[in-house]
Amino acid sequence: MKFSLVIAVFVCTFCLAVSDKVKFKDCGSTAGKIVSVDINPCPKMPCEFKRGTKVGASITFQSSEASTAVKSVVHGILGGIPVPFPLPDSNACNTMSPKCPLATGSQYVYTNQLEVLQSYPSLAVLVKWELIDPNSKDLVCFEIPVRIV
Repeated sequence: MKFSLVIAVFVCTFCLAVSDKVKFKDCGSTAGKIVSVDINPCPKMPCEFKRGTKVGASITFQSSEASTAVKSVVHGILGGIPVPFPLPDSNACNTMSPKCPLATGSQYVYTNQLEVLQSYPSLAVLVKWELIDPNSKDLVCFEIPVRIV
């Protein structure tokens, strides 16, 4: 148990060390507060997501409510229309540290990767990333401008 906790802390620390803090727009975090958003790679805004690669995200947030489950949802907003970006695992509890359930006032780090498919067209898009509780409330909601290249 202690060994796995040490490994989890090391991995989270490594991910934060190689990722880039980005400026984001909070789009309705009603049940939590975003502390930071780190995207790897994103050395400058807008973030450039290269087709055929994976983009890492690390979201540090403080929960303002208790929750037993959290779902992650990502959309690209094109002309005001949300288009889903599939995640390898939408159950945010599986990649969150500490693990679910969430406690009121505690801080969490959620990590995941978004695959940028070769089939995606080169274009500018607004990415909207949400962590949603079982009552469909946004623990976290942020938007960042992205160029798919």
